[in-house]
Amino acid sequence: MNSDKGRPRRRPDDWDDGEEEEYMPPAPVRRRRPPVSPVPPSTYAPRPRPRQYAQERPRVARQQPPKRRSVWPWLLMGCAGGIVLLVLAAAAVVFFALRSATGTTGINNLPLPGVTTSVYTQKSLPQQIPLSTLQQVQVHDQIGDVTITVDPSTTTPTVAYVKKVKATSSDAANKEFNNIIVQVQPSGTSDGTLSVNATVPNNGTLFSSHNDSVDVMVTLPPQSTSAPATPTTGNIATVTPSTASTPLKLDVNVSIGNISVTGLSGILQIQDSIGNISVQQAILSDGSSLRTSSGNVTFKGSLDTTTLASNSQSIYTIQSETGNLDVTLPADTNVILDAYTNSGTIASDFDVSKIKSSDGSLNGPLVSGTTPTALLKLHVSTGNVYLRQGA
Repeated sequence: MNSDKGRPRRRPDDWDDGEEEEYMPPAPVRRRRPPVSPVPPSTYAPRPRPRQYAQERPRVARQQPPKRRSVWPWLLMGCAGGIVLLVLAAAAVVFFALRSATGTTGINNLPLPGVTTSVYTQKSLPQQIPLSTLQQVQVHDQIGDVTITVDPSTTTPTVAYVKKVKATSSDAANKEFNNIIVQVQPSGTSDGTLSVNATVPNNGTLFSSHNDSVDVMVTLPPQSTSAPATPTTGNIATVTPSTASTPLKLDVNVSIGNISVTGLSGILQIQDSIGNISVQQAILSDGSSLRTSSGNVTFKGSLDTTTLASNSQSIYTIQSETGNLDVTLPADTNVILDAYTNSGTIASDFDVSKIKSSDGSLNGPLVSGTTPTALLKLHVSTGNVYLRQGA
């Protein structure tokens, strides 16, 4: 395209010499864009579709997971409940054992409709046991009470017993009486020994229900043997020992029942599983022990604190696993006292302030400033200890 198009042209004759032509800038030319070849419709880029949003759902409050509770309170409550149940069960067992031992109704003896049971007794005649000398007394009773008494008016040992059964009739009771065996001086008994052995049928265990029992009563004359002993003076008081050079030895063993001994002096070895022990007006020699697993022990007497020929220590033991000890001694008694209770208290009429420990136990000479040679043990697992002054 000519850029001079549209501008008037001048002819040569119109030019003047020396006249300069006025310069006119060319008019701007509008350029056209080159044609663009058409693009097939298929090659067009798809137009973006408007974004479609899902329909908004109603918001639901998020539930918080439940808080996890601590298991320790439940464990502690379970342990406490178990301990309570065990204690109640043990108390129930002991309760029914004691009831059955005394002939009362137990778990297996509940009354049946239309059936009535009664307690029948059968007393034996006193049986005299002639002995030239009496050195030892042995009594074994499975179920029943044992009573041993010294009678100054008696010159010969005597044994008697009472059988007790529960039956529906007298005929049934008589049959049951024949099943209770009491042996006095059984074969093999050594000289100078009084032996009694009482057994009942179907005794089962200690905690079974028992319909049968037998009470044994032994009466002894005042003790005498060949030669009297010569008493010696201790640190504080002179205590007259047994009248014999060899003290009488008493051996009593009861499974269920009470034991009572009155007026006897010597080596008393008394063992009870379930029941109370009472020893009155007695003088205990070296090696004496009064023990019960479940029951109270009462002692009122004195201790033979005579110095032994071997200069060894005399030992006396009074003990209860579950129960109380009530011990009465003369005011001038002087021994090394060893008293304690795991669960309970200790009360004493003697001045024990100098031998009392912080835990309440007592350990030391009963009379301060002395060195006694005898040791008295008062031991309790669960129960109280009472030490009293006698006349």
